[in-house]
Amino acid sequence: MTITRRSLLQGIAATAGLRAAATGIASTPSVAAIAAAVAAATPVASVRAADWPERPVAIVVPFPPGGSNDVLGRLFAQHLTERLGQPFVVENRPGANGNIGATLVARAKPDGYQLLLSGNGQNAMNHGLFRQMPYDSRRDFTHVIQLASVPNALAVGSDHPAKSFAQFLEMARKGPQSTFASPGNGSSGHLAMAMLMVTAGIALTHIPYKGATPAVTDVVGGQVPIIMVNVDVIKPHVDSGRLRVLAVTGAERSPLYPDAPTVAESGFPGFSATGWLGLSGPAGMEPGIVARLHDTLARILEEPAVRERAKAGGYELVGGSAERYRAFIASEIDKWTRVAKETGATLD
Repeated sequence: MTITRRSLLQGIAATAGLRAAATGIASTPSVAAIAAAVAAATPVASVRAADWPERPVAIVVPFPPGGSNDVLGRLFAQHLTERLGQPFVVENRPGANGNIGATLVARAKPDGYQLLLSGNGQNAMNHGLFRQMPYDSRRDFTHVIQLASVPNALAVGSDHPAKSFAQFLEMARKGPQSTFASPGNGSSGHLAMAMLMVTAGIALTHIPYKGATPAVTDVVGGQVPIIMVNVDVIKPHVDSGRLRVLAVTGAERSPLYPDAPTVAESGFPGFSATGWLGLSGPAGMEPGIVARLHDTLARILEEPAVRERAKAGGYELVGGSAERYRAFIASEIDKWTRVAKETGATLD
């Protein structure tokens, strides 16, 4: 809406006329009347979008500290703070494979002050794992932008007898049945391994943890022999020789482990099971706020320091429009719902 001189004067005249009608006294419009007329003629939504943010913004990460979502959440929070002049603060709200934190944001006021950094678990996988969901990712969020994707790594402890992915498969097929750790029921690591078991015809017993950090700790300590987890989480332990990566689940090899083959190139063409994450808010956010947030994050994704940090962590930065992200989420819901049905994975 454009404010013209004519519309402004008409508003002032109307304000003065109302005053005269109420008091019986004609008067020249006061400064207060002029201000009231300007306020009435100014689109409230535009003012709100232009002024946002006026106070700290919470970014809810629906997992414990230390995992991929948390690490990237803090990275983007730092850069948003620097660019938009208000603190963007990460709040960890774990539980129910991310549903607790996601539900909190889905039910929040859509004013741009409570956002969600979420991934394929909350936005897609959970729709196939739970019979009843507290929200619908296609309807109950304003999806802003996809930020990054990251493959999983299949890794074993340094004393594990399998030295290659082929040896791992051979041992898994011969038995006895082994166990594997993941960051939790319904995590990207859990479903990636479930998908691999169906595809490769092997069976392993799942040991779910409450987050990536405790899962990695137990595999390093020898309590569990195998882990499927995002590639970045285990990098220090691979570098130290305490863990060995046998394969990665992306379409291409990870730059973190260039010698580790993909599952797809190891006899299972088309296999792909990557984690991803993006930023969302409650449904009904002001389009002007969404546009400002999206454009700011798109510029952050192009910053050399951010790209270097992402590369060092094994992430692929994504970007793209909000419309593309919404369509991607819908397609991922369809994909992982099929996987859950085929593997029998459930969280109920």
